[in-house]
Amino acid sequence: MNNQQQFSTWKKILIAVGIFVTLLLVVFLFCRALVSFEIIDDLPSKTELAQIQNPYASQLYSKDGKLIGKFYAENRAPLKEEDLNFFYKGALLATEDIRFYKHNGVDNRGLLRVLVKTILLQNASSGGGSTITQQLAKNLYPRKRYPYISTVFNKFREMEIAKRLEDVYSKEQILVLYSNTISFGERAFGLHTAAKRFFNKVPKDLLLEEAATLVGLLKATSSYSPRRNPERAKSRRNVVLSQMEKYEFITKQTEEQIAGIPLVLDYQAPNNQVEFAGYFKQHVKTEFQKWASFTSKPNGSKYDIYRDGLKIYTSIDHQLQIAAEQVMHSHMRKLQDIFEKSWEGGKMFGSTTAIIDNQINKHPEYIALLEAGKSKQEALDVFTARDRRKVWSWEGTDSEFYTKIDSIKHYLSLLHTGMLAIETNTGAIKAWVGGNDFRKFKYDNVTSRRQVGSTFKPFVYLAAIDKGVQPCDLYENELRTYADHQNWTPKNSGDKYGGYMTVQDALTNSVNTVSVQILFDTGIPDVVEISRKLGIDSKLNEVPSIVLGTSDISLYEMVKAYSTLANEGMRNEPTAIVKIVDRHGNVLFDHSDYEHLGEQVVDADAIKTLNGMLQNATLYGTSKRLYQQFDIDFPVMGKTGTTQNQSDGWFIGYNKDLTIGAWVGTQDRRMHFRTIGTGSGGRTAMPLVAALFEYADTKKYIKNKTIDTTYLVTCDLLYEEEEEVLAEVPVEEIKEPVLDKVKTKPNASDPVASRRFPAPPPRNRNSRKKQRKEKRRLLGAKLKNLGSKFRNVVDKEKTKRLNEYDDARKKWELRFQELEQESGNRNN
Repeated sequence: MNNQQQFSTWKKILIAVGIFVTLLLVVFLFCRALVSFEIIDDLPSKTELAQIQNPYASQLYSKDGKLIGKFYAENRAPLKEEDLNFFYKGALLATEDIRFYKHNGVDNRGLLRVLVKTILLQNASSGGGSTITQQLAKNLYPRKRYPYISTVFNKFREMEIAKRLEDVYSKEQILVLYSNTISFGERAFGLHTAAKRFFNKVPKDLLLEEAATLVGLLKATSSYSPRRNPERAKSRRNVVLSQMEKYEFITKQTEEQIAGIPLVLDYQAPNNQVEFAGYFKQHVKTEFQKWASFTSKPNGSKYDIYRDGLKIYTSIDHQLQIAAEQVMHSHMRKLQDIFEKSWEGGKMFGSTTAIIDNQINKHPEYIALLEAGKSKQEALDVFTARDRRKVWSWEGTDSEFYTKIDSIKHYLSLLHTGMLAIETNTGAIKAWVGGNDFRKFKYDNVTSRRQVGSTFKPFVYLAAIDKGVQPCDLYENELRTYADHQNWTPKNSGDKYGGYMTVQDALTNSVNTVSVQILFDTGIPDVVEISRKLGIDSKLNEVPSIVLGTSDISLYEMVKAYSTLANEGMRNEPTAIVKIVDRHGNVLFDHSDYEHLGEQVVDADAIKTLNGMLQNATLYGTSKRLYQQFDIDFPVMGKTGTTQNQSDGWFIGYNKDLTIGAWVGTQDRRMHFRTIGTGSGGRTAMPLVAALFEYADTKKYIKNKTIDTTYLVTCDLLYEEEEEVLAEVPVEEIKEPVLDKVKTKPNASDPVASRRFPAPPPRNRNSRKKQRKEKRRLLGAKLKNLGSKFRNVVDKEKTKRLNEYDDARKKWELRFQELEQESGNRNN
């Protein structure tokens, strides 16, 4: 080939390249025009950019104004110009954008690199040479997906926003905005959070090596994590130091000296920070979102709890919440030991492996192994291999040499609980413990639904009282089979039957056979209706076993319903949020505007009668340990509940000041206490409620100290001549003919007139009235002196509990102070 031919070939190549480059530039200019003139997408205006607000955390306060937590989209704290010391700024500029003070937001020298590496070679890892201002634009307005060449459009979008930012803000302001929006990994957003996380310092106190380490992180937060990859992080730190020396921020001697020192962290793990009232805070978020759904800002947008920097004042009482969490942990730790020891020599997981097999079959890792082509045996081999595994227990999280099956058994046998306390006359939530540990178990046992056992019976008895049944009416305590209901035969706990029992005693001692008869006499629809009025929203099984609490209802609903009983028929919705204030001090919501919206849903006299019966239940019935084992000398009415096989234990207690409920059980209903002696609601849940009542009294929360004896009923079960008649015949043979020997008189006004009541013999009514009045007086005196009767027994235990509460309070006080320091003075 001669020279003329070679020249012609090169000429063609150059023309082709020129045409290609020209076309490429035309395309780029066209794309740039589409972005600049906002044809393809809207861009933020300079006015909007001037009002940029980084996402500010919303702060949660207790009723008495203590900061108890924050909601944030990104865990950051605001920075000021003086927070950025020389070391940090030098490291940042030397590594990320040395021409920062010379360009207008776009570094034209970097555009060639963008063209060659990012566009032509499609090398996304090259980064594209973005300036700090462009990176800020990307942080503030994340990249979008476009139908075509998204990378090009996003680059031009960031360039245009960067130029507008430079017109609005000074260089120093841009550095502050950038430093407050970047991520340092591990959900540490912003320099303030990162400095605290890795070095336990504020930004202005960072040393040279520390600032270089944090700036080095920005290249790849996972790869250069100083916690996870210390050697790699140190190497990257030294690269930053080398860049600082290159651009004369430090001397060569300083670089060599600092590069030789080891990487030293003072790491503050976020998981080590105790989560206070974690379940309650999630409920606050839910309640906030309901409010925000129908409330808008002046510009029409919705309030955002994660970004708007709101102050949310809640109803929670921080001292009562601390006590509730301490009571829960102390009691459940002991109860777990009792649970496990009770099964020694028994089969906790049943006579087969069905429960364990079920857990394995639905385990995500087991399913993944099968989907990956492993056989069932190969997958099972993985579950039987021993290894170090972290497990949560009441003693804390620890590493155990477990198989996966061992871990499954451990969590199956772990007891769980939920507690809720609300102010009776307002519905204000005072304490909320949704589970064992919010960091490990997110499932909230306050709002989850479970069978409620005999805690449902008061609703049945209230419906009966509302229809005319009286506390001293008699029912036969006999084992009955109901043929019309699939031969259902409800039994009593302890299998005790025979004789007659008053309505009062049937509720006091939670007698199933009599309660079922009362249900049938009252009518299931009436029971459902009155339950709805009290505040039960869950689906109710409209079958006879409803009286035994077989429906699944949440603790939240049950406490709400019992508080309606405590409030003599006036229902208030439980409330978590008291006030919402924006960052400028404007009140957006104030619950006091709505606090008089309670509704009278049930006749007050009927409820007062029921309350008198439930006071007997705590004095003499299934809940009597409340007074026997705790220093309580004020009225507390309530009811225990225990479901089949002791799977769930309940107790809800109330008076005019507080309504407190608790549930105890396992996550799988097939796991349960071995005997009623260890697993009844009176032994599992009642101590939680009683201990919190006891603490509340020491803090003067209990105002009403005297019992209203007006509705405390003492029934004469049988008169002497009736006892003589009935004593002649064995209990199992007492039928209607025998009852004929006793004077009977149907009550025509009674809606269940078909029942026959033993009529009393003639007597002096005035004398009987005086006797009953005297009995009530003695009963009131007994209640008044009940606390001192058991004081010597419980005083030592009470002192121990109060000391535990005080230690816990001090711990939380320190945590609150940390939160306040982290939050800063946002108003300033």
